[in-house]
Amino acid sequence: MSERRVCITGIGIVSPLGNDRETTWGNILDGKSGAGSITAFDAETWPTKFACEVKDFSLGDEVPIGGYASYLNRATKYGVKAAYEAISDSQIIGRLKPSDIGVSLGVGVGPIDPVEFVSMTESASLSISASDKKISNSMPILQNHPGTFATVLAAIWNCRGPISTIQTACASSGQAIGHAYRQIKRGECICCLSGGADSLAAPLLFSGFCLIGALSKRNSEPITASRPFDSSRDGFVAGEGAAILVLEELRHARDRGAHIYGEVVGYGETASAYRITDLPPDGRGIVEAMNFAICESELSLSDIGYVNAHGTSTEVNDRVEALALSRVFSEAEPRPVVASTKSQTGHLISAAGAIEASFCALAVRDRVIPPTVNLEHTDCNEHVDFGVKRKQHLVGSAVMSNSIGFGGSNSSLVIRRCE
Repeated sequence: MSERRVCITGIGIVSPLGNDRETTWGNILDGKSGAGSITAFDAETWPTKFACEVKDFSLGDEVPIGGYASYLNRATKYGVKAAYEAISDSQIIGRLKPSDIGVSLGVGVGPIDPVEFVSMTESASLSISASDKKISNSMPILQNHPGTFATVLAAIWNCRGPISTIQTACASSGQAIGHAYRQIKRGECICCLSGGADSLAAPLLFSGFCLIGALSKRNSEPITASRPFDSSRDGFVAGEGAAILVLEELRHARDRGAHIYGEVVGYGETASAYRITDLPPDGRGIVEAMNFAICESELSLSDIGYVNAHGTSTEVNDRVEALALSRVFSEAEPRPVVASTKSQTGHLISAAGAIEASFCALAVRDRVIPPTVNLEHTDCNEHVDFGVKRKQHLVGSAVMSNSIGFGGSNSSLVIRRCE
């Protein structure tokens, strides 16, 4: 049997720039920013008072949530909506046995409200015998449990193939897509719902990033605060949202006449094995992940016309990732354009890899490279083409999406036009 190939037949997005795929993508190409004052909690006395929040969101009556609404937190509601859009886009449900459809998701710690956990612990000590209160007061644990999101998606759409949840910080959903890709290639399933959901629009995690000095404090001009690779950056911008992709075995997709965004042709996953919050100065982990992905793709360096960089707008990440890109593509002619859509969406943490892989698939579809807004003067003096502040034509048949996580997890995906 010839080796299975894997394509993308559905994409769903909920983001700070729109509550669906095409609205988000249109705003990305137009260079708009999703940043604004925080509304999820009172941040008036906080050092950072803004974020890239999802706006005017509603699950809607059309989403078949059933009895699972109470099990969802802020982020996973976005994830269910994104999954509904992706599944509707692909039209895959009903065309496969339930056991042929898997779920592979990246998740974060979740938008935990500390007040809810205090209430839960008080209930446990004061009302342990009240069974009707046990369930309601345990909801913060159920809503924020890492496996809940995947379990709910599988239950809603009766996906009974392999199911997995990955929590590797900012690399989570990039790795989830890579694992889904490998599962289909190995024949463990024909289709997989893959991506991620996350939110920093809650006090607990937001306070942590404030305390370690990772967030921008550009409170007077939030839309200019996310500045990947720019010398005047002062930290990343917190974001939230979700993206789900339908990955499908290529022959099956073609046989049913599915619309195909692109083909996943390479995946690399490594650990930097260095420090929790810093990258190794030589960029070894992400260099190795990119090289693995390119090798598996069997493409030449010049075939890759665009890299959606992790590009967080923090000094160490930007500098080391630029060095890594220079090392990998030093012999490419031409070199790929490097851009970071975090300049517009902020950092979606565990959902970042999924939304950025979605942007890469859309870039392949439309043969266009999105801009990096706010990049004026770079201090990453490597031999890297950081593109421009407006969209441009994609040269080359393939694109790459990089994700780099706290703790040293790295992932790199290569997507190309399907031939």
